[in-house]
Amino acid sequence: MIKPRAILALMLPSLLFCPPVVARSAANAATPPTPPRAAIIINRTSAQWESQQVQEPCILENPKDPGRLVMFYSGVPATNRNVCFIGKGWALKSEPFTWHQDEHNPVFGPGEQGWNSGSIRLDAVLYIPEEDAYQIYYSGTTGSVQDRIGLAICPAGADGYSGITPAAFHRVGIEPVLAPEPVAPYLENMASQAAVLREWNAKERRWNWFMYYSYRGKDGTLPGLRLATSLDGKTWTRHFNDKDPRGMGQIFQSTPGAYYEWHQVFKIGDTYLLSVEVGISAGKRWRPVVAVSKHPDTGWKQLTPDTLLQTKWEGLYSDETIYHVATPAMYQIAGKWYLYAQACPLPENGNYIDGRWDLWCFACNRRIPTLPGCASIYIPGAPDEAGASQ
Repeated sequence: MIKPRAILALMLPSLLFCPPVVARSAANAATPPTPPRAAIIINRTSAQWESQQVQEPCILENPKDPGRLVMFYSGVPATNRNVCFIGKGWALKSEPFTWHQDEHNPVFGPGEQGWNSGSIRLDAVLYIPEEDAYQIYYSGTTGSVQDRIGLAICPAGADGYSGITPAAFHRVGIEPVLAPEPVAPYLENMASQAAVLREWNAKERRWNWFMYYSYRGKDGTLPGLRLATSLDGKTWTRHFNDKDPRGMGQIFQSTPGAYYEWHQVFKIGDTYLLSVEVGISAGKRWRPVVAVSKHPDTGWKQLTPDTLLQTKWEGLYSDETIYHVATPAMYQIAGKWYLYAQACPLPENGNYIDGRWDLWCFACNRRIPTLPGCASIYIPGAPDEAGASQ
């Protein structure tokens, strides 16, 4: 993957429905559970521009057609793994495993000059109703490893999809919206992979914006996530968490020696969640990791890194299919939960950077608790006594 790889994000708003847990009978318990549905939704070999890997699924309800979904995602060509592009696709809500790539992809790429002229990566996409436009956050660089966060705007157009073209994208300003802060206490030399949340503040009658970003610096490569806030989504202010037990200013205590990279922020009821790709032991095994909080800016805690480990997905896991899982995003679509993520077999040389990554969809049928007082989540796997199906 792109690196040190250390490598979408908007939740379809809805309230998680948790039906009562029903214990299986002894006879049923002896019957192997039917594996949940899982499939590659975008194969990297379908186009040259994404022939090495497909990643970062940012899925939204089409604002002009509530029966359809729009996905922004990015791809890396096998002929030049130092560059990345962004494409689009669509699906019916009733068929979340069937995606249609646009024949004119990609729709966005590196700038012709300036700070993002080397390569980019997709971070997060929001639809802003009052502007009738998609707001696309991306990481960019003049080299091969993205080290700044930028913003582009694309009008939604008449049908919410066909107007998403290269000519419609407008980069905001000539500088990134968030660059690394080299002075103490941040001591950053890279800032990238922004998950962005916009929330209405009824008391102040304004929007509050929250950005959760990865970084590199004094503490190493991608050691955790930090927070920035904004009132307009364009001008951002950093926050250093003095309560971080590791003293790194991160929003939650991270796992030592792990890479924290692309991530998605969303909300279930009154619980805020981050779905994060984490490479334990410097990328030995990439997997989805979840952190939760009752507040967008404080109180974040990470669940154990093995909570969503793909080797536990009974009937789904194999070394030849999903040895590594990264860029995880969870969406509730038509009342059911799905995990969209890139995944790859174990590379022959054991190096994830050389993996052949396709984009997958996994049905999430198993409900598990997170932390006391916080919402439960659905993950891939068969339902059991610990978590009823949807």
